[in-house]
Amino acid sequence: MSEHSLEIALKYGETLKNFNGISEAEKYFISYKDNLLTVLKDISAQCLEFVPDYTVESLKKLEKWYFDLYRNNSFDKLGLFQNDFESIMSVYWGEVVIKNNEEAKWVIEEFPFSQNKYELIVNKGFCNVAIGDTFRDLYKKQGNTRKDFLFREYNKLFAK
Repeated sequence: MSEHSLEIALKYGETLKNFNGISEAEKYFISYKDNLLTVLKDISAQCLEFVPDYTVESLKKLEKWYFDLYRNNSFDKLGLFQNDFESIMSVYWGEVVIKNNEEAKWVIEEFPFSQNKYELIVNKGFCNVAIGDTFRDLYKKQGNTRKDFLFREYNKLFAK
C-alpha cells in the first residue's frame, strides 16, 4: 500500500464510529440498518414514486426518486435531510444485494487501520462493500447521466 493510500485509509478510519467491541458494533449496526429500512417503508407509503420491493429494478426507481427530490429541493417534505436519504439509499442497496444473492450477507467488521472502529459491510465471497456513505452526494457522480448508478453498481459487483 502506498503512503498516500494509507493516509486516505487512516483519514477514513477517523470518520468511523467508535465501539467497545464487536458486540456493541453489531447491536448498533443491526438497529441502524433496520431503522433506516423502516423509515424508507414509511416515507415511500406517503408517495407513489417508489415501492421498496427489494428487486434490482427498484434501484432505478429509488434513484429517480432521489433525483426528483434533489432537483426540487424537497427532502424536507419527507422530514429528512438529503444526507439522511442518501444513507437510506445505501442501506436499501445493501439489502437488495442480500435479498437477491443467496451467498450475500451483512457483516460487521473492525476497520483494519483503526482500533475499535467498525463498518457495516455487504459481503459476497471476496467482494466487500462498506455501507455508510456509499452514495453520499450521488448527484455529483460523474458519468451518471442516465441516473442509474445504483443499478449499475449492483450489476457490476453482485449480478449473478
